[in-house]
Amino acid sequence: MNKKELEIPLRVRKLEALLRRLAENHPRYTDISSEYARRMSGYRGEQSLKYYLSFLKEKEYLIFHNLRLPDTSGEHFFEIDLLIVTPTFTLIIDAKNYRGELLFDGKFNQLIQTYKEEKKVYPCPIAQINRQQQQLKKLLTTNKFSPLPIESLAVFTNPSALLTATPNHKQIQKVIKSTKFLDMVETFEKSHYKEVLEKKQLQKISRFLMKKHTPHKQNIFEQFGIQEDELIKGVCCSNCNNLPMERAQRLWRCLKCGFSSQTAYLGAINDYLLLIGNEVTNRNLRDFLNLQSSSAAKTILKSLNLSHNGGQKNRIYYFPPDFSIK
Repeated sequence: MNKKELEIPLRVRKLEALLRRLAENHPRYTDISSEYARRMSGYRGEQSLKYYLSFLKEKEYLIFHNLRLPDTSGEHFFEIDLLIVTPTFTLIIDAKNYRGELLFDGKFNQLIQTYKEEKKVYPCPIAQINRQQQQLKKLLTTNKFSPLPIESLAVFTNPSALLTATPNHKQIQKVIKSTKFLDMVETFEKSHYKEVLEKKQLQKISRFLMKKHTPHKQNIFEQFGIQEDELIKGVCCSNCNNLPMERAQRLWRCLKCGFSSQTAYLGAINDYLLLIGNEVTNRNLRDFLNLQSSSAAKTILKSLNLSHNGGQKNRIYYFPPDFSIK
């Protein structure tokens, strides 16, 4: 049973919005693009696993996607791509969608990817899931949950990936291709056949995990040392991604492909929410949309049905936490 559905993580959406509004020659563009590609790889890996997850026993398997939990100190967090909780064991999964040849270097605890004659080095996912095992075990024990066997796997979902390892790698059995996933689950079921959690306890641990889940809200500008005035302002064309569009006669028109729309600004509103925050004034909106008309901005804000306070000249509008534009 899906207790926390799979969705594009907030962090990924922020990175995507930032890339959309930075010039490709910006000094941090490559760093941002690399982090975006890495996180999207994990997301696509999780997407690929949904087929295999559909074969699990729905009433006995609780599935949580993208959990971010505090450690017992309360000062640090750890992120789990996919967590499966059953009456007999818990399974942590780190999903990857990397391509090419992937070498697990046990001596230096790293993953080396070779793709199109280019080498990249990543932190070892085995070390990551081992650390997550210890953090989750300590978190549950500290909060007085029954000791539950915790297993972990690094699952590679790209069918073209070639997995290799240095000789005598001690924990390479924790690395599998997605086609082996259900076989490994069956192995865990046979190893952990004693029921530890009853139905009520499963629901209790589910509520606990959802309560402790804390979305990542780090200021993305601070992380990359970027100022807001470095962003490319305006409305992005949904047809060709050109930015900015031109405003004319209540339409937004793309000067590159000729596409026009009355509601093209909605995508820019989403970018504002992701990058700037959930408070906006008429002046802020005009600046972000490259909009000259104060009355046009007022019409847009009114159409969003936002709560507000202050007089006409100093009015501040507030987006609710769950606000989204379909």
